[in-house]
Amino acid sequence: MFERRDPFNWKIPVMIIAGVVALTGGIYIGVKTNSADAQKVNAKEEIKKEQKVKEVFGLSKDCEIWVHTKNEDGSESDKNPMMVGTVDKSLVEMNEKEIREYLKNKYPEREVEKISKYEIVLSEIQTHKDASRSNKYALEADDDLIGLYKYDDDGNRELVEDTQIHINSLPKSVQEEIQKGVVVDSQEEAYSRLENFGS
Repeated sequence: MFERRDPFNWKIPVMIIAGVVALTGGIYIGVKTNSADAQKVNAKEEIKKEQKVKEVFGLSKDCEIWVHTKNEDGSESDKNPMMVGTVDKSLVEMNEKEIREYLKNKYPEREVEKISKYEIVLSEIQTHKDASRSNKYALEADDDLIGLYKYDDDGNRELVEDTQIHINSLPKSVQEEIQKGVVVDSQEEAYSRLENFGS
């Protein structure tokens, strides 16, 4: 009636569990070792970067500083670049980051555009600020076209419209008037003047 059963063989499940534990432990150790190695490599790279930053840039003692002027809209200004001098002798022993910081402090209204061994180029924005034209409109030369500008409370200029009227197509007296800027009180008055120019 009762059958005799063989005792359960625990060897196989125990070996499978031991294998899984060993495999999991190996993977865990491998990942940790790989992470530690990656951290060491990252630390070495950071040290190399810091050393590069600390390296002297190598400016010439005769390095010139030039100022390049741009218009408010980012286009090239008609002004020629202007040399403002040569570098201070203390800059010769600095790295690029220190040179940029020095120039930023010395010329806060200008931005470093380019640094090379013999030349530093700074750029500045040419603003059209005229307090005498506050809250007025002006017809002014915008390349070879007439531009309609509005001046705010502080005298800052903003382009309202770039007309399609070429300055060269106008009589000389009107061209001279536009070059100086025709200031009017309202936008309607400005458009009225434009119609006169266009006809």
